[in-house]
Amino acid sequence: MRLPFVVDLERSPSSSSFRHCGRRDCVLAVLGSFYSLDCHAASPLDRVREGGVSTTLRFAMVATFVLIGFLAVPVFSHVAAASGATSVPAWKLELRGAPSPGDASEQGGQNSGPVSPNVRVNAPQAPAPAGFLGRSETTIAVAPDRHHMVAGWNDAQGFCGPPFGAPCAPQVPNGLSGYGFSVNGGSTWTDAGAPDPDLGFASVGVPVFTRGDPWLTTDADGQTFFYANLAVNRDTGADLGVSVHRGSFGGAKFAWHDVRVFNSPNGANDFYDKEAIAADPNDANNAVVSLTNFQILCGLPQNGFGQIEVWRTQDGGDTWSGPVIAGPEQPDSVANCGNSGTLQQSSVPVFGPNGEVFVTWSVGPTFSASGVPSTNAAVFVARSLDGGATFGAPVKVADTNSLRQDPPVGYNRARFNDHPRIAVLNNGDHDGRVLVVFPSAKVPTAAPNTAQNLNSTNVLLSYSDDGGATWSTPRPVAGSVPSTGVKRFWPVVTVSSEGSVNVVYYESREKSAPDGSNCNIAIGGGLRRIGPAHSFVDSKIVRSDDGGQSFGQPVKISSATSDWCAGTVNIRPNFGDYIGAVTVGETTFAVWADSRLTILINGVPRNVVDVFYASVG
Repeated sequence: MRLPFVVDLERSPSSSSFRHCGRRDCVLAVLGSFYSLDCHAASPLDRVREGGVSTTLRFAMVATFVLIGFLAVPVFSHVAAASGATSVPAWKLELRGAPSPGDASEQGGQNSGPVSPNVRVNAPQAPAPAGFLGRSETTIAVAPDRHHMVAGWNDAQGFCGPPFGAPCAPQVPNGLSGYGFSVNGGSTWTDAGAPDPDLGFASVGVPVFTRGDPWLTTDADGQTFFYANLAVNRDTGADLGVSVHRGSFGGAKFAWHDVRVFNSPNGANDFYDKEAIAADPNDANNAVVSLTNFQILCGLPQNGFGQIEVWRTQDGGDTWSGPVIAGPEQPDSVANCGNSGTLQQSSVPVFGPNGEVFVTWSVGPTFSASGVPSTNAAVFVARSLDGGATFGAPVKVADTNSLRQDPPVGYNRARFNDHPRIAVLNNGDHDGRVLVVFPSAKVPTAAPNTAQNLNSTNVLLSYSDDGGATWSTPRPVAGSVPSTGVKRFWPVVTVSSEGSVNVVYYESREKSAPDGSNCNIAIGGGLRRIGPAHSFVDSKIVRSDDGGQSFGQPVKISSATSDWCAGTVNIRPNFGDYIGAVTVGETTFAVWADSRLTILINGVPRNVVDVFYASVG
């Protein structure tokens, strides 16, 4: 028996509409004051685990870990049916990572080089009915010449028109994963919409509509760009699992040439989420995608707490084989049929210098049968010595205090994800060293969803010199943090061709606003987080020239600070689920979500969330 979906339309105080989504039909609520997106507006479709872009209540709301602000939508019975709705409790669906519509210490080492001007990547945004607001959850890939580059992001305008049906103008081409490209080293960018769904007809026989969790890389030659996302059939809403587009530059233009898709052999009994792609730097034929599979347990579809799986290609992306298990479902989840258990999420792969594949991910927190999470988590790594065909037993890197109950106060979700990232040095004195960065709360944190929690969080790094068998004691990359008021999170570790280690991350100062205003954020389920603190966020970088043992002083990348309480969006999460960076040569290229700019909505200036870019070094 399937439980009915309830769409709780998050709205500004003046809005009053909501609808229910039934077993086969999903009626998306119409925002009463749809255009009065206040800075806190968050809204409807609120149900997914943390990963791509949310897609029907199960499909419009289930996708990756990005929720959206909300929209008015007609009935999509075919979408609801295709999505394979199950009786998974709502709190478990929120473990996924798709976006969904809503409304509104002592330092050593090497200092980072100069920071380039900040440049907006996406085109100017417009409110409904012209479009949906929100561009976040960023990724970037850069060619060896450091002039040709592609950036990707979750794009709220993908909810406009089919298959989601929001009453606003779809972008052309349409999708929930936007992209832009630059041919002049990031000085200017062209917003090209989303990969064209019609590309799917030639390669897989169906229109492939991207639905978030964007992840970019290049092959070993740096000429072919791979864009991995979650995907659905544009015409039916059927879940396609993961899509991988291939594209390249031709003169001053960039184009996607084809797309491949792969999904669980168990079909709708499983649910793929939070994919990430990596290419072998020494062999253009090899690439891997890691992901989370919320699998069937005890006959209960999609009821698991996450199994980490890997797919691979050995022919440059023509074909993909898998899945191979890197992180089996945790024993407590299996024993309890997935009704309670330990979450596994946010996997990221990387190749070593000899074709090894390392995958890192977060294990925890552990959830009770009623959905109450523990305060602890851990970071694990699994290694493959045969290019991703098989994996050894996972090894714990470190225990952490989970950030799940400790989001920045301006984040429009009740919960936060723990996201580790991984890199391997392939030159210098520490050739082959595996590095993992991850966030951890200052203290164990279990706060009510509606409370402003100011407990600090920090970014730590651990490394292994024996192929991932043992790991160093984790150390902060940017010094210590006070007990409250500073949150560092979403770190990305990259390495240069000369052996430097670079970590890009967000830093939020959680403090009162100069004007004394409250931060008032809708966080889903009709709840709001209200209080005097605001989240003043900057993007920063630290660099090490001794293999990650010590770091230079943090350097601010963002030239303007974003108040996350002020961003007006039609997507949840409002600032995404991660940020992107890559190092080519000795230069680090970063993209992040930023709310410095304003547009007029009904004659009133409102901050919007855009994608910004800068290079360092």
